[in-house]
Amino acid sequence: MRELGPVSQAILDYIDLRKGYVVIFEMVHRVSLKTGTSHTTPWYFRRLVALALEGRIDAKVDRTDDQVAIIFRRLQEVGE
Repeated sequence: MRELGPVSQAILDYIDLRKGYVVIFEMVHRVSLKTGTSHTTPWYFRRLVALALEGRIDAKVDRTDDQVAIIFRRLQEVGE
């Protein structure tokens, strides 16, 4: 797997410190403060999806008809 860029690494670090699910707006705020960069929410969301597709974080899809929510969290340790 390729090395992560500074923003993706900051997102992963943020998620690894959380016990529950990720709150997108809080994550964007904390990561932008840490890295000194500012991007749109969809830009950060793409990085979250990429981390999930690479297997670095857990993602769960919750669907009701056409309403879709994707919930992100850190990978769970054995016994958690």
